[in-house]
Amino acid sequence: MTLQEITDWLNSNEGLLSLLLFIMSLIIAWMTGIFRALIRKPKFKIRVIPKMTFGSVFLTGEKYTPPRQGTYDVHKTAFVLYLEITNIGSAPSELGKIQIGYFIDDGKKTFFKKRIWIKETNILADFIIPTATGQAIKIPHLRQADPLVDSKYNGFLEVGKSIIGAAYFEQNSSWGNRYPRTDKSYIADLKIKVKDAFGNTYFTKTKVPIRDIRELFRYNPAFGSSHALIDKDVENLETEETKENVGGEQENSG
Repeated sequence: MTLQEITDWLNSNEGLLSLLLFIMSLIIAWMTGIFRALIRKPKFKIRVIPKMTFGSVFLTGEKYTPPRQGTYDVHKTAFVLYLEITNIGSAPSELGKIQIGYFIDDGKKTFFKKRIWIKETNILADFIIPTATGQAIKIPHLRQADPLVDSKYNGFLEVGKSIIGAAYFEQNSSWGNRYPRTDKSYIADLKIKVKDAFGNTYFTKTKVPIRDIRELFRYNPAFGSSHALIDKDVENLETEETKENVGGEQENSG
């Protein structure tokens, strides 16, 4: 067809062309909407606030004698992290489970080593920051509902919204070198793992100071005692043979 013939045909079928263009526009819009819906997902950003972030490794006063290993002092590890979780994605989601991981203090290189993970733990008191006036600033819990304020926990994050609070982690009673390694300044290297309601996982690393447990009671008198006060028997330490050479803890330690 010549250019003139094409021009004449377009002029004579203007209505049909308009209809085809309209249908194509609907198809493109529909496909674009589906594509946008498919790529919409939450994305959590994790920020660690140093003011209420620290940990402790402390003796329980108990002793444990594993097979063929001698007798060890029983110790516990606990951390509190003051976190802000922000949804910077394109879809809302509930804040899911949180864990922290550390490398045990065995003196070996960490490049190929796995971390020990501790699940978030409920604590039976509130965290506070004492002030010079004698009053205290109460720190909200991140994922633990306050029965005096909240009827239930609400961790739903709309796009662009944040939640802030203290997340507490307590490891079961352990023995041997199953505690975080630190540098000369008693700073531990932790990895934080956060999940959303869709199973997506987000990570960040942070440096956390290890402090004497007696110092931390001023921030929370129940620090380090959740397992003993709730449902754990610190005298009943069990271990597996695979843990005998590196220290051990109860199986459900996380």
